[in-house]
Amino acid sequence: MHRPSENIRELEEAISNFIISFEGVFDHDWDMTKNCITDDCFIRDNGTFIQPGVSDESNNWWNRGSLLSAYRHLIEVLDKNNIPHSAECIQPLPRPQDFEPSEP
Repeated sequence: MHRPSENIRELEEAISNFIISFEGVFDHDWDMTKNCITDDCFIRDNGTFIQPGVSDESNNWWNRGSLLSAYRHLIEVLDKNNIPHSAECIQPLPRPQDFEPSEP
């Protein structure tokens, strides 16, 4: 069984690796990302960025494969520690029309 400090360290490393990989794809490798994101060779018609539906997620786009691996590992660590992460957990922000006008 993992001690809490081990779980925290594993979570910190998973978050750090994800951020490093995210910056690789969406900052350092941005020109490649813009070109690849619309190419059917990198994401199938029924795929998404996270689930591209291709056999080799790193082929000619190593940073994307690294990001997907870091993302999936982070999800595993969150699940192992019972930390919610699904988009269903996110509460939508209130819209301006949801507020009643204030009295002057």
